[in-house]
Amino acid sequence: MGLPRRVRVPGGRTFEYVAQGRGPATLLVHPGGPGLTYHYLRGLLKLANSNLKVVLFNPRGVGHSWVPRRSSDYTIANQAQDIEAIRKALHIRELHLLGYSAGGFAALEYAHRHENHLTSLLLCSTAGSAEEVRAADRLVLGAASPRQRARVKELTKKRAFADPEYAALCETIGRPFQTRFLKGIPQDWKATKVSPAVYRSMMTRSGDEFVVDGTIARWDGRKYYSKIEVPTLVVVGRYDMFFEAAVEANERIEPAHLRVLPRSSHMPVLEQPTEFLGTIREFLTDVTGG
Repeated sequence: MGLPRRVRVPGGRTFEYVAQGRGPATLLVHPGGPGLTYHYLRGLLKLANSNLKVVLFNPRGVGHSWVPRRSSDYTIANQAQDIEAIRKALHIRELHLLGYSAGGFAALEYAHRHENHLTSLLLCSTAGSAEEVRAADRLVLGAASPRQRARVKELTKKRAFADPEYAALCETIGRPFQTRFLKGIPQDWKATKVSPAVYRSMMTRSGDEFVVDGTIARWDGRKYYSKIEVPTLVVVGRYDMFFEAAVEANERIEPAHLRVLPRSSHMPVLEQPTEFLGTIREFLTDVTGG
């Protein structure tokens, strides 16, 4: 596995990344969270070979990448512009862009703004709008037990979002939709870190896990679906809270192909790694001609 590197883009900004393979095709991977480092996606490096270069990078404010001065600079639009800056700096000519979870928001935004530089799009475990994130939150909370929902309500009323009990409760409620089939904690997940500043700025300013009021609050990328013309892969776990959103994306993006992984929730890259990587490999083999 390659060592972390830095790429410098205009404005003196640098982004931490790891790469493997040679190309000419390049799979550029945007992690989710928002605010997670790329480590949980390192399995994708196994796809690298003499014809495919795989690049995982940490977005702005994440890991050892450049940190903006203002929290308002953590936006989906800015993340999409960062992708283009990285593409240019790394001299990527055949770009296959993979967005995982919240990284899919940036990938979708990039497809809208820079489709002329895009060869294919891979949307993994993601949604197309803030409204779909809210719908997913309602689904998760609705599946909790009455006792769990009552306790969430009590802690929310107290605004006890920094209370360890609140974090543990949200994790327990979300597990069937997030990591349902994980047994133990994989090393790549242990290595993954989160930037609270990025997460809070983009997703929830208050810390309330069931309120979307950060910079993505009004974002809606579904209006881009009908304009996407590049080959697109939509991958989702059957028990993912974004399952319905993925189905809609597949139906509305004309060149899309949907793959549902039956024993996965939000983390098929960790829950069904062999099947997940096989799906990505098969798609890239088709669009690159081998």
